[in-house]
Amino acid sequence: MEAVLQESDMLVDEIIAADLIIAGVPMYNFSVPAQFKAYIDNIVRVGRTFGFDRGRAGEPYWPLLAGMNKTLVILSSRGDFGYGPAERIAHMNHVEPSIRTAFGYIGITDVRSIAVEYDEFADNRLATSIASAEAAVEELVGRLAGSEELKMAM
Repeated sequence: MEAVLQESDMLVDEIIAADLIIAGVPMYNFSVPAQFKAYIDNIVRVGRTFGFDRGRAGEPYWPLLAGMNKTLVILSSRGDFGYGPAERIAHMNHVEPSIRTAFGYIGITDVRSIAVEYDEFADNRLATSIASAEAAVEELVGRLAGSEELKMAM
């Protein structure tokens, strides 16, 4: 148990030290892989990344990483297409929404996401999606590199 807790402490320390967090998370059966869920279970920790006090009026939970100017970038891949907001099967996407929920709970609310779709089709739609995602990553890197918070961290 101590070894598991040490690993969790190390992961929490990494999150606390980071200004920019990049998560590569493929969609497996509409959600995150078990390994990434285990990562979330290790970083959402009472007393480390969120506070809890049942005697606290109103809301007994609060995020301990709020206000630390952290940015999370989710890079995902999906076999099908149409999982983006307001798209045909957005309601079946439990990757980005669940990650946003977990990281928001600990206070990281600046979340960006870029996805590659059509992987199962392996045709020109996949190639177009990859090119589009690569362009979006380059544009995001440019924006983040120009931000004052990131410049101070470099």
